[in-house]
Amino acid sequence: MSTAVITAWSAVSPYGTGRDPLAAGLRARAEAPASAGPEEWTADPDATARVVPGFEVRDALGKTGTRGMDRLTGLTAVTVRELLSGADPADEDESGAELGTGLVLGIASGSVQGFMEFTRSSLEGARPIDVSPSKIPNMAMNRAASASAIRHRLKGPNTTVTAGRLSGLVALDQARRLLADGRAERVLTGSAEEYSATRAHLTHAAHGADVVLGEGCVMVLLESGDTAAGEPLAEVLAVHHRVARDGDFAGALTAAVRAALAEADVEAGAVWAAVPGEAPGAAGEQELRVHEELFPAGVRARTASVALLGETAAATGAYQLAALLSEPGEPGRVALVTTTDPDGPVGCAVLRLLTDGADGADA
Repeated sequence: MSTAVITAWSAVSPYGTGRDPLAAGLRARAEAPASAGPEEWTADPDATARVVPGFEVRDALGKTGTRGMDRLTGLTAVTVRELLSGADPADEDESGAELGTGLVLGIASGSVQGFMEFTRSSLEGARPIDVSPSKIPNMAMNRAASASAIRHRLKGPNTTVTAGRLSGLVALDQARRLLADGRAERVLTGSAEEYSATRAHLTHAAHGADVVLGEGCVMVLLESGDTAAGEPLAEVLAVHHRVARDGDFAGALTAAVRAALAEADVEAGAVWAAVPGEAPGAAGEQELRVHEELFPAGVRARTASVALLGETAAATGAYQLAALLSEPGEPGRVALVTTTDPDGPVGCAVLRLLTDGADGADA
């Protein structure tokens, strides 16, 4: 069976729009700029977050089709646009392709700000059903993925997965399965997270007020290695995910890593870079201990820390892929990405990087 390869990628991040600003920021090991954000985003005027600079949905996408569109959907739609402008796949309306381009997006659960605004409208209206119709689409878990596919005329399978901080890796696994099963000719996959007042309140209640939130979206274009139209940037060798029982994140993650390396036929000593997700609390602490036990310091420090972007929740796994794809090195090097979620999911992916990572600019 042919393995899946990444042939293009792009992002919308706290460094800016497009993959070039993100790659440059990560290579420089520079913290993404922090901002207090618009006043309406938070009840705490002193709170800071690492947000996409100047991002407003209607400014970024225009007025058509964006009335009531939430921030999460806007971030996703812009990232898909940036990726397609560089990858330039065939126009599916003209090509007559039977399978087309799929889209698999990882998110936390949807726009928590959108949920809160919908609930508030229901409570404030004369009747519970008196809610603005523009707020209803944002209640659908598949809103961001489906709206992006419709906007950019993608006609393949359209899927949303929710697995907390593991969402990016689970989406990657789902995308490669769609290719392997012959369900799509190519698949856009990645994960996204938005900053909002509601998310800030929930995160700070769970992990403390000192957690600086980040946001953004990273998408990669996945194709079959046998038929890829673009130049392969990385080969996805294995993806494994499990659930930690009784708080044993280290045990579950170690088992997942060993299984993934075995599937990829790679020894731990051959890993060039190991990128942790750095979750807050015990999940992240145990993850780092696993890395210390399995890999030398040079391997662990090879790429930039995704913590530079703040706590990016569901977007974490996709940002880890971006960190790998941005780092220069000899073609053929093998890398490992791991992610843990305080609620229990853990996982990893093994990739073989096929280029020198030298071109950070958008195609």
